[in-house]
Amino acid sequence: MSSTVVPLVIAFLGIVGTLASGLMTQRLAEKTKLKELDRTERQRAEERQYESKRVTEEVVRACYVMLNTASLDYHSELNNFWYALKADAVTDDLRSRLDDARREHRARFSEAQMRVPDDVLVSADGVHRRLSRIYGVLKRLDGGFPPRRDGESLEQAHTQIVELWDELSEMRRVMRQSIGVPPDST
Repeated sequence: MSSTVVPLVIAFLGIVGTLASGLMTQRLAEKTKLKELDRTERQRAEERQYESKRVTEEVVRACYVMLNTASLDYHSELNNFWYALKADAVTDDLRSRLDDARREHRARFSEAQMRVPDDVLVSADGVHRRLSRIYGVLKRLDGGFPPRRDGESLEQAHTQIVELWDELSEMRRVMRQSIGVPPDST
């Protein structure tokens, strides 16, 4: 090669190298930017998923609290009504309070049917059915109607009311386990 061509080739290679370097830098920057955007999008998706899970857990927890409260209130009203029946002192106010507690419990149980896991629903359904049976017995006894089944009496109703504590405790235990609350250590 001649002495004039060599500088031209070197200059050409320098220009091509400079241009290629710029293109490579631009490509590398684009890849880095795409990776950053992808990472940011994954992080946002994870945050949305976490927030959705947190909201769902809060809704379920609130449902548990309302169902537990309504169940305990209903149980208390059944107990109060039983004592009034035994004393032959049932009033319209007691009847109304019992019916209100029943309606509130049914509303909370209906909500739970749509929100809570099956294992909790099985326990809640057992409590709901027992409360309803006791309610039926007490209402029949209050109305003076003959007992519908053998053994329906004030004594039998009281036994069922007392035994219901175990089912209420079990329902609460299953609810607590469902939301990750450790069992009582006492």
